[in-house]
Amino acid sequence: MNKKDQITVENFVSTGMELETLYTCFPDFSKEEIAEIYNNYKDNQPVDVDGHTMSINCS
Repeated sequence: MNKKDQITVENFVSTGMELETLYTCFPDFSKEEIAEIYNNYKDNQPVDVDGHTMSINCS
């Protein structure tokens, strides 16, 4: 998977798409690569004191 594809998958993750849905949307990519992008994105999200992740949509 090239960098542009990785960014595309990450953008889908940022909209709240779940992992199983990503597998369906990107059947040409390995599940391992998609899961790695998904988990990396989720791991880098800020967490508040109650353990909730926060996301900001600037559109």
